[in-house]
Amino acid sequence: MPVSGESRVIMHVDMDAFFAAIEQRNNPDLRGKPVIIGGPPGSRGVVSTCSYEARKYGVHSAMPIAQAVRLCPEGVFLSVDPTAYSFAAKQILAIFLRYSPAVQMVSVDEAFIDITGNLRQYGSPGEVALEIKRTVYREIGITCSVGIGPNKLIAKLGSGLEKPDGLTIIFGEDIEKRLFPLPIGKLWGVGPVTEKYFTTKGINTIGDLAGVDARQLQRELGVQGLYLAGRARGIDDGDVLDGDSQPEEKSISHEYTFDRDTNNLNHIHSMILVLTERVVVRMQNGEWLAGTIAIRVRFSDFKTITRQRGVREPTDDLRVILQYARSLLPVQDVESQGVRLVGVRVSHLVHRKSETQSELFDDRDSIKFRNLGDTIKQLRDRFGVTIITCAGTKMARE
Repeated sequence: MPVSGESRVIMHVDMDAFFAAIEQRNNPDLRGKPVIIGGPPGSRGVVSTCSYEARKYGVHSAMPIAQAVRLCPEGVFLSVDPTAYSFAAKQILAIFLRYSPAVQMVSVDEAFIDITGNLRQYGSPGEVALEIKRTVYREIGITCSVGIGPNKLIAKLGSGLEKPDGLTIIFGEDIEKRLFPLPIGKLWGVGPVTEKYFTTKGINTIGDLAGVDARQLQRELGVQGLYLAGRARGIDDGDVLDGDSQPEEKSISHEYTFDRDTNNLNHIHSMILVLTERVVVRMQNGEWLAGTIAIRVRFSDFKTITRQRGVREPTDDLRVILQYARSLLPVQDVESQGVRLVGVRVSHLVHRKSETQSELFDDRDSIKFRNLGDTIKQLRDRFGVTIITCAGTKMARE
């Protein structure tokens, strides 16, 4: 597949139903069954992810567990297991690095890979993608979908077009052919509220949006409008930030845009739990400890706020991070205005190894609590994350 004239060749690799796929791999009896990750029936949590067998029943991420049970009563409901997913993520990253040093893990189950300078060694973009897909399946035992294009936007769009186990390559004239007919909600950066705003104005596809004057969008939506005008035309100048080009001030975050504005605190608290679990998995994957915990909230009128708070000691404790995140939620504003998006971020990260020397200067109580935390982590590493349940996590699910 020729890509002459293209300055970059970017790949987006997305694991297919990652958490559920790992559970099915680890327990062959679950293969072919509707597996739903998020908590047992009767809990008030939300679905973190689910297998494609479960999706046939209408189950999807962020759906309340109770609703998933009604839609799929025969489903296999499991709690999130960060240890298993983190270990698999490390293996997946190691595979990606065989094919290019420019790998940006954007979450535990997806990554951008810049393969521009590696095509002579491995062949065409499609050949590289097929080799990566085969290697992931052979060594990890799960499938992934790959999108390839001249930038991160097109690559990410492509990876979602033919799931599961898909491969989509989009360059040149194919960009408009594949991009423009898609529903406006498929555009990276357009959430349900923005989608509704556009459709009420007769803008139903990405091509419709591309035909709107950028200055008009800027007047109506501000900076976001200008940003989306470029996106609708397939424009994205973002680089693949590998480990050497990441900024010194590291952070890890996950966000979620609700299907509709909500002021249901139980629903929002449960989603904060899901996001916190995903953040912690990535922290454990890189052996990071967080010094600052933040929450980001976008209200129904698009007003966005960020609140953050430092912790006494850097931590990767799910219970601690969850409690901080929930405490930062502006409850009164949420109940009165409704929430469109919520996010959890940890920053001021330090590597776990760099913290070991500080134990020499800790007081006895600090050492006692750290030893307890280490004991819990060892138990989870050996028997799985559900062997011990944090009180804060249980509160979020009830």
